[in-house]
Amino acid sequence: MKLFIVFAAALLVVTALPAQQHWISFKAKHGKSYATLEEEKVRFQIFQDNVLKVNTHNARYEAGLETYTMAVNKFADLTQEEFGAMLRRINGPIPKKNLTPHVQSVPVPEAIDWRERNAVSAVKDQGDCGSCWAFSTTGVLEGQNAIKNNITVPLSVQQLIDCDKELNQGCNGGDMVPAIKYVIKHGLNSETEYPYKAKDGKCRAKSDSVVQVKDVVHFQGESALRDTVGTVGPVSIGIYGDPLQLYERGIYDRFVCFNSSDLLDHAVLVVGYDTVNSIPYWIIKNSWGTDWGVNGFMKMVRGEWMCGIGLDSTYPILA
Repeated sequence: MKLFIVFAAALLVVTALPAQQHWISFKAKHGKSYATLEEEKVRFQIFQDNVLKVNTHNARYEAGLETYTMAVNKFADLTQEEFGAMLRRINGPIPKKNLTPHVQSVPVPEAIDWRERNAVSAVKDQGDCGSCWAFSTTGVLEGQNAIKNNITVPLSVQQLIDCDKELNQGCNGGDMVPAIKYVIKHGLNSETEYPYKAKDGKCRAKSDSVVQVKDVVHFQGESALRDTVGTVGPVSIGIYGDPLQLYERGIYDRFVCFNSSDLLDHAVLVVGYDTVNSIPYWIIKNSWGTDWGVNGFMKMVRGEWMCGIGLDSTYPILA
């Protein structure tokens, strides 16, 4: 009976706004347009399916059956499979250097948020370019530069897209370890010097690097991740990003976000952790703009290897 009431509540929300009116508002808000009428019909059906999914889920949240809410956001005209194909973090035979994290010889705090310590730059939007790996890389470099050198300068994602071509593939995907190795060899310009274009381009890097890096650390384990985030700073990680498409707020805890190294198709930045109502969680910075999640950030349950968190963690050691 309870599930029937939840589903009925979802249907009432869906019918509260006529489908066509909701669709028109969605397209206007997010600047959506489609090449053909047939394509628009397909997108409209997917949109309706996602609206029902969001409202059913949120009704369950109101009933105390979920720990987070969903939203009809800019990705609501995509299937989860299509959305996953956009993420483009390379998961494969990338040479990686496995080291023990250099945890500082200080107590690991019970909670930390590096945003409060000026070590996290503003959230950006990768757009239609599969550049999450580059955003995650610049994010972890910016964090260490702020913590170690008190330099809070946004770094160039576009330089990595255009110039780091030995193993990475620009808007077609990449990985953070070879990206940091590129920075070790060539340095990295500021975002102002080399602004983001959300597309592949010709390398035009300048010689004046904002950050100097001497090594890269790649490690596994949620406990090691907590110790590192708590004492070293933000950490770049790979996750399974497909199920996060419609996330809005709350602590993400969903069995469908599998823990598998074969599914790590997205890269983000862990910027802290905490506990609320006895639920431990990670604080994650994404690169899908400020209109996704809570101003571009999310909370994910900690200690369950959710979405593969802890399977692929990376940070640089500055020179």
